[in-house]
Amino acid sequence: MSQIQSKLIVGKQESITDELLLLNPHQTPTLSLIGFSDSVSDTKHSWFEDEMVSFETKATAIAVIAATKVVVADPSIFRIGDVIKTGEELLYVSAVDLVAKELTVARGYAGTTAAEIKADAKVELQFAEGVEGAKAREARYKARKREDNFTQIFDDSIDISNSALASSHIGIDDLYEYEKQKKQLELALKVEKAVINGKKYENGSVRQMAGLRDFIKTNVADAAGSAVSLEKITNELEKIYTAGGMASGSDYVIMVGAKQKRAISTFGAAAVDIAREDQKRGTVANVLVTDFGEFPVALNNNVAPDELFIIDLNRIAIKPLRGRDFKHEYLGKVGDSVQGTIVGEFTLELHQEKAHARLKGLA
Repeated sequence: MSQIQSKLIVGKQESITDELLLLNPHQTPTLSLIGFSDSVSDTKHSWFEDEMVSFETKATAIAVIAATKVVVADPSIFRIGDVIKTGEELLYVSAVDLVAKELTVARGYAGTTAAEIKADAKVELQFAEGVEGAKAREARYKARKREDNFTQIFDDSIDISNSALASSHIGIDDLYEYEKQKKQLELALKVEKAVINGKKYENGSVRQMAGLRDFIKTNVADAAGSAVSLEKITNELEKIYTAGGMASGSDYVIMVGAKQKRAISTFGAAAVDIAREDQKRGTVANVLVTDFGEFPVALNNNVAPDELFIIDLNRIAIKPLRGRDFKHEYLGKVGDSVQGTIVGEFTLELHQEKAHARLKGLA
């Protein structure tokens, strides 16, 4: 009795998304780290993000001791009755001008000493002055922010001549399946590169998704050709910590190429712990010990030689368009060859870009 295998049924679609995750994690480390998540329902995928009202901004003009006006970059975070701090001085806010970006203040609040406020000085909200018997305070609300990304199509074909199929191939029992596996790896690499390097773009029926480099805008430091150092990495971790990125439920990874991985390995035994953890979801990793905790260092050859990413895996997802996860379809005989195709459509969802960081321009 002859046997018809599923891959040889013309028009039958066979999901191979799980097979892609079983590929060599050294070749597609980002996919191994993040994996594939649940599907999205539109080619322009949107999500909403909540963010706490900021507690600090900067002065944008010098304010002398006698001044009762302080010009700040973002006055919207303050309300009448707030007590703010700059340097060692506390100030009481009596008016907020959103147009002129001015705070009217009473200097030297609670017996503190008034001093000159320099431009770029940090102006930090401390608390609201509590008055016994006061009426309810005016509510403050920060609207949720909409983010989006496009889905991107990844496809390739298998085309083998009947002569090739009829010929013997040493070490290859099934030439079609062998070529199919090669195409799967090629497609996985394309997704990997798009997740890191993708640039958000749409032109008619052509769509490309934004990758990590395109998403991360706030915490980007340019090393200007200097070498990577523990201090540089710690500076970026401090920015993430200050923005609340490490508050709860985070799963951070430092992702680097081979060149920067070697440089990090020279930091010394006090900074690099190679015994604690040698794997991170299948990728090679050491652990970097910092003031903000211990972070796995994942080797990723698809990251540029002069850059370094700090990403929270719990805030990143690779999602297929509904029904468009990677599928293989056997097209049957076409002329004197047999053909098949593999198609998938995916997008990257990244939450709270301030919770991630990137170092560029490294030596």
